[in-house]
Amino acid sequence: MRRMASLFLLLLAPLPLQAATMTLAEYQAALTRIRSFLETGNVDGARAEGKGLAGSEIDSLNGRFKADSTLLTEVNAAKPHDLGVESRIDATLASLRRVAPSRGVAIDAALMQRLQREQTVSDLRRGGDIRGLKVEAPLLTRIGEAIVNAARWVGDEIVKFVDWLMRFWPDSGAQKVKKPVASPGMRWTIGGLVALIILVLGVLAFEVIRRSRGAAPNQIEESTPLGSSRDDDPLSRGANEWERYAAQLAAAGRTREAIRAWYNAVLVTLYGANVLQFRKGRTNWEYVAALRPELAWRPRFIHLTRRFEEEWYGSDQSSVDALDECGAAARHIVDAVRRARREAA
Repeated sequence: MRRMASLFLLLLAPLPLQAATMTLAEYQAALTRIRSFLETGNVDGARAEGKGLAGSEIDSLNGRFKADSTLLTEVNAAKPHDLGVESRIDATLASLRRVAPSRGVAIDAALMQRLQREQTVSDLRRGGDIRGLKVEAPLLTRIGEAIVNAARWVGDEIVKFVDWLMRFWPDSGAQKVKKPVASPGMRWTIGGLVALIILVLGVLAFEVIRRSRGAAPNQIEESTPLGSSRDDDPLSRGANEWERYAAQLAAAGRTREAIRAWYNAVLVTLYGANVLQFRKGRTNWEYVAALRPELAWRPRFIHLTRRFEEEWYGSDQSSVDALDECGAAARHIVDAVRRARREAA
């Protein structure tokens, strides 16, 4: 009888819980319900829905992934009408919708090696000269040198022309006549002609400088050569190229695109350092979840990801303050990763 009771208790013992599996559409619907609960002030409903998603695995055409644990943690600590968590959910939904169904793409080993070599910065040697750098003189200095060189060339050509004319000076057959010396009138004529040429060159140079200064502001305001289809692919440029591109976009007043360029520079740096593994179709928050908790700059990367998605998906224009904040965070992360690589080497 005791054996039967023991067997009955073992059958009633709870089995180990397994992670629930849902489709991508179900995951999006659950996130939408959580956002509706927060918008209406139903924090308990949002937390209950979030607990149901904890540990769940989502099956999509791009592969299986786990529910965003960092987002669920913020939902659990959310307050009624929490705009920050609502914006985070909107950004996550937008990221999930924009990912087109595609098959798994193999990592390009040659490309990853090129990115790693690009991120490796060799130390400068002590002493010696820096070769290959040519310092360009100011515009006014170059114009002055050009005027002087042109005046010298004109003067030399006039002297050659006068010498050529002197060859046709008439000589008497019986008496040798010495080569005539240029008269004072001829000298004044030549000097006046050289001065006139210098004056004309000076006027032209002044007009060029005046027009270039007047056209500079309009050229910056109307500059729209930036932007290409490569901007959507982080691996289309190296980290240093993304940093230079961000500076060009910022100078052109395209702050929102400059923020995206800074974020891509961080992603490419993490790819090259093997901190993150590139996989087509992954969302930014999946990359956040893949970072090791002991990384000192991980909170800053979470903050940068939140600000980037707020600016890129949540607004049409970004302020200069937002660009400065994102650029400072991106530089901090890139410098920390590069410094860690140099210390490890």
